[in-house]
Amino acid sequence: MKKTNKLFYFLASLLMVTSCGVQPSSEGDSLSSIIPSTPSSEEIETIYKEIPSAPTYDAIPLERIAQYKTFYFDSMAGNDANAGTNINAPKKSLTAVSEIIQTYGSYYPLQILLKRGSSFTGNLVLAGYRATPEYPFILDAYGEGNAYPVINGVGSDADIVTNAIIWLQEDNTRIMNLEITGPSCSRGIYVLPRKGGIYKNIVVKGNYVHNINWNWNHELPADQVDPDDIDPTEVTPHLGVYRYRRLYGGIEFFGATIDVAASLKAGPIVYENIFIEDNHVEYVSHIGINVYNYWVNRGGVGYGYNKYVPEDPFYQDFENGIGYFPNKNIVVQNNFTNCIGGDGIVVNGTIGVWMLNNTSYKSQYLGRAGHFTGGIWVHNTINGYMLFNEAAYTYLRHGAGDGEGFDIDNASSNVHVYYNYAHHNEGGGILLCNNRTSLFTYKKNGELANPNRVEMWGDWHSNYLRNNVFYNNGLATNKHRSAFITTARDVSNFTAENNTVIMGDIKEQHIINCEDNVVSLNHTYRNNIFYSAFPGNNPVFANQTLTNPLFDGNLYHNIASGNELENQLLLSDDAKAITDIDPKFTLPATFNGLNNAMEFVPGLELVNYAAKLGEQLKYDMKGVETTNINYLGAFVK
Repeated sequence: MKKTNKLFYFLASLLMVTSCGVQPSSEGDSLSSIIPSTPSSEEIETIYKEIPSAPTYDAIPLERIAQYKTFYFDSMAGNDANAGTNINAPKKSLTAVSEIIQTYGSYYPLQILLKRGSSFTGNLVLAGYRATPEYPFILDAYGEGNAYPVINGVGSDADIVTNAIIWLQEDNTRIMNLEITGPSCSRGIYVLPRKGGIYKNIVVKGNYVHNINWNWNHELPADQVDPDDIDPTEVTPHLGVYRYRRLYGGIEFFGATIDVAASLKAGPIVYENIFIEDNHVEYVSHIGINVYNYWVNRGGVGYGYNKYVPEDPFYQDFENGIGYFPNKNIVVQNNFTNCIGGDGIVVNGTIGVWMLNNTSYKSQYLGRAGHFTGGIWVHNTINGYMLFNEAAYTYLRHGAGDGEGFDIDNASSNVHVYYNYAHHNEGGGILLCNNRTSLFTYKKNGELANPNRVEMWGDWHSNYLRNNVFYNNGLATNKHRSAFITTARDVSNFTAENNTVIMGDIKEQHIINCEDNVVSLNHTYRNNIFYSAFPGNNPVFANQTLTNPLFDGNLYHNIASGNELENQLLLSDDAKAITDIDPKFTLPATFNGLNNAMEFVPGLELVNYAAKLGEQLKYDMKGVETTNINYLGAFVK
């Protein structure tokens, strides 16, 4: 079932409202490094942070709707001989949609409505019409009841890369309230224009997208089958193709194709003001919801068609593809993904991301060797807000990698991960990942700045993890899968404060697991609770690639002191460590749902032991105001 959490709306109402997303100035000031504060003998003045709310879009008033040319489709009572403009004389099949667009799309705002309970067969290409922000093109349902109109996509292996069920090529469009399915199709809703430019104001809302590139032949649904009991190649043989391009998905926004020549000819494609809301996506071979951009190559990214100009990182020459072309203002909220072959929800190459109140269950269900996917994450993102999301049951089977619930991935900065809930993820709670890539760099005139490739680290810094709940993440069969954080390569200038981390029954599990022998600087961990209910399990921190991390005033219960010879954290490394208090957690009867994260409140009030912070969220995870209250973990009380 699609999940909408009333708590989210209550908490969101407490946050500061702004008119639009934060964007960098022409000087690129969003990339300025914010170094975490360090202990000081001076009195700390706390800044109580509020969160800019996401961009929104307006409902279309009835008087404007009355100006639309509307066509009705009913697979049961319709007739293709009808004009379709009268609700009592609808068309029957979708074959007329292209003709309607060609005939009327340049003269009228168009609305295509499908009857609830109808079932149609075929694929749609939405292209060639004129629409505006005030009069967007609309594809929606009509009629009584809650049943979706169903679109059964068609396709074959011969054209698997291109046979999307709905292929949208224009902007100013709203696709809403449809059921979309196609076991032999590549994508459910696929957004990719045929020419370059900036494409704005697209809404994909309230759709049920399922069984995409998904050939299931078991008696029980995948939700009830352990992935160890299936052969992923029998569900889809295509999962191993184009690992990074994630071609097979439920709802996908792309900025280019795998055809390099065609993409270069089209030029940079950029999305702005995109809203992906209230969708239910399940049983999809590779990715549930995906916003990907191939015109944002820079250090740490490693792919892309743009010619990157280091001397001016935000320079843009659309005609020649010179510069950096990020999406802007992407909102992904209230979506539910389940049993996804690879990633649940990913946003890439964007300035201004809001991922709010989403749920990802059982991602990487079809994982196999060479695949590295997770639940909910951002990549190459500047100014991101991941709030009130739940990521759970992400798998790590068949030789796959990663498997974390959340991820702040390569070349990301100023990403705020607040009020989220990660539980039962086999790869751990959250991944912090960066990369060093080799690329050609250019001048503004298109000439090579250097005849040789240049190695550049991703610009990963100033990222924050606050007031989240982590429960029972990792694998009992692999103690190195971290209960809290896995770091991969150089992820510097990171702050984790007021998080509640509760270990499962895993002996000697790593709480922070550091991969790759690369230095990461300026990590700060304050006012967190690290708790194990199992005295003999001895979980430890494994921080061998963190250089001089600051652990300052955290609570540790049943946490072992590390091995100094293995460069692990000793509890004495936290000069203000609290080790003599049992927080007295009571575990909830069930774990699914963001509301159950609110049950991980200590039985003791822990407001007299916490350090005062330089920055603190104005509200805790339950929406309790925190002004002048210093507390441990995600909740004041």
